[in-house]
Amino acid sequence: MARRKSPSSRLIAAGLPSFELGNLYNRWPDINIPYGGGRQGGISYSAQAPVTFLFTGESGEQYGYNDRFDDEGTFFFFGEGQEGDMTFDRGNLAVQNHSAEGKALHLFRTVAQGKGKAKRKVQKYLGEFVYQDHEWVTAPDVKGALRQAIIFRLVPVTRLEQIELASVEEPAEGMTLQDARDRAIAASKVNGSQDSKKGSRTIYERSRAVRDYVLQRAAGKCELCNQFAPFLRKGGLPYLEPHHTTRVSDGGPDHPQFVAALCPACHREVHYGEHAQSKNLTLMERLQALEGAGPT
Repeated sequence: MARRKSPSSRLIAAGLPSFELGNLYNRWPDINIPYGGGRQGGISYSAQAPVTFLFTGESGEQYGYNDRFDDEGTFFFFGEGQEGDMTFDRGNLAVQNHSAEGKALHLFRTVAQGKGKAKRKVQKYLGEFVYQDHEWVTAPDVKGALRQAIIFRLVPVTRLEQIELASVEEPAEGMTLQDARDRAIAASKVNGSQDSKKGSRTIYERSRAVRDYVLQRAAGKCELCNQFAPFLRKGGLPYLEPHHTTRVSDGGPDHPQFVAALCPACHREVHYGEHAQSKNLTLMERLQALEGAGPT
């Protein structure tokens, strides 16, 4: 199956999806109207914004779904498909490939609000997540027949943000820029075959491969203002911060086309500045052109 094309800057011009943790939203006016995606189903893939929405709730149990958190905050999310064996297409493929396609995963839980005739379903925002891997399990479908089902392991981005910024490990010695790029792209194209016992370390290893490449690609200069890093780390490396252009937050693995190396000032401006949106769009276009041609 051909890989979906990444959303263009024109389609993203309305801004990246942003939600407040724990707040309640209406699926149609608050989520689907401004950002796209389907009105039904547990996986809603948007063609107009860099995002895939995931919805969980008690109603999924009638279809054989049993979504849950573990003690570390990892969320186990059943794939889509009500009858028969699940397959990796449509929404399931969108979840697996979200990093390589620059799509953020936003998770909501369907809850009831109000009483009596005023009772309605709303969506409680649970946060932004990153696909770690998946497993196949035997579970009943909507008719009660046993089938092969996909369970995605999703890790909260908040667990990864500080790891990326705080890491001071030096990249592998003797690795050329092309070697680093090949390693980063291979790492971003995860297929779920990693050892699940490694936990979030698997995600960190993938994230580090992308981070190491973009820092090497930047060669000590901020990829937005083109100025040299403001200072050196204790080990002598230029201090630049990875920025994920298609995420409201930072952290987690991604494709090099969607990650830039920025000085701290530009990084803060892209998130909180008066012209943050236009700066981020400029950066996205620059990275797309850069990675389309490949490193020199």
